Amino acid sequence: MSEKKSSIGRNSLRVFPVEKEVLFWYGCNERIYTLKDLSNLSDLPEEGSTMIFKQFQHEEGACLSYVIGCTSKKVCAVIDSQLQIEPYLELAKVRGVRITHIFETHSQADHLSGAKRLAEVTGAPIHFHELVNAAFPVAKIRDGQTLTVGNIHLKILHTPGHTPDSVSILVADTTRSPEPWFVLTGDTLFVGDTGRPDLDGNAEELYDSLHGKLLTLDDSLEIFPAHYAGSVCGKALSPKPSSTIGFERRFNLSLQFKNRDEFVKFVNENLPVQPPRFQKVRQFNLGFLTEPPIEKTFDLKALQISVEELKHRSDLGDPPFLLDVREQYEYHICNLGGYLIPLRQLPQRMDELDKRKEIVVHCQFGTRSQQALEILYNAGFRNVKNLTGGIDAWAEKIDRRMPRY
Repeated sequence: MSEKKSSIGRNSLRVFPVEKEVLFWYGCNERIYTLKDLSNLSDLPEEGSTMIFKQFQHEEGACLSYVIGCTSKKVCAVIDSQLQIEPYLELAKVRGVRITHIFETHSQADHLSGAKRLAEVTGAPIHFHELVNAAFPVAKIRDGQTLTVGNIHLKILHTPGHTPDSVSILVADTTRSPEPWFVLTGDTLFVGDTGRPDLDGNAEELYDSLHGKLLTLDDSLEIFPAHYAGSVCGKALSPKPSSTIGFERRFNLSLQFKNRDEFVKFVNENLPVQPPRFQKVRQFNLGFLTEPPIEKTFDLKALQISVEELKHRSDLGDPPFLLDVREQYEYHICNLGGYLIPLRQLPQRMDELDKRKEIVVHCQFGTRSQQALEILYNAGFRNVKNLTGGIDAWAEKIDRRMPRY
């Protein structure tokens, strides 16, 4: 096959005649174009364009947020931002891009959103599904709509079930291919689990969103959810922050129920305790409350114990009572010998605990145990502390033989 060179502005084309069609290899973008593709040359991506993709992990609430952007157009979007918006602003500054889009995959109820703060600082619109009811201006998006952030295409899938306004976002880097590379699944599909339907959601709609939309996608497509293990938005989340459609199709227990009634029964059983003040948190996130709904009458920072201090206490023969609030399968992987009451069962099983004893609560990373501490303290347990960093910190700093998962 002979090759000819041509140019369009600053960008070079390599031209290959193949039978009745001519194929073009454009710059370094790893994509072959046909004559039909090149009918509008202004649609060609700029040579050297780089996609920005950054996942932020937030231990408080076991949340995940994202920045997706395009360096050639110098723009980016922030998805499911936390109240502390400084990391997003710093990333945008370092990469030399403007935050032009803000997306919420649903109206959040488990943590404080930073969408409104971010909009005030950047001037970017906040994109919500059209069913949302917010007290501030939003750019309403609908099922099937595609938005453009530079060379990145974001296609909206309405995936209700966790909440009526839940969406997933298919992401395509058009400098590589028009086909999507991954999907942001919000609280609809997690690694190892699905979203819980009891926070103003609907299990039947969740089933339809999963089987009618997300599971129709290609098995190779990567998924990036809004939470990982430690979140109360599901009951069996993996600590892995990403997966693929194919892996979840095979191994996610919630997806093994092909019958709608069986699925509905399963996802409504053994749910974790609902997030504290979740209705007020959602009202704040939607602009109906001006101040964050913080109603603590105690200092959480004062109710912490480090793994080093716990080890020292144990070595002196003065160990506190250890309460493990993980799931039973996690306990079998590794444990500190504590008394097991999964977080979701704690409100019903507090009578098994002695208020007169000093209690140290722990989980894998310290997030669920923080929630358990609040539950216990508000129930009258005053001599209770949270093990900062949980078993993961113990494995890192005290006993490296301890499995980390």
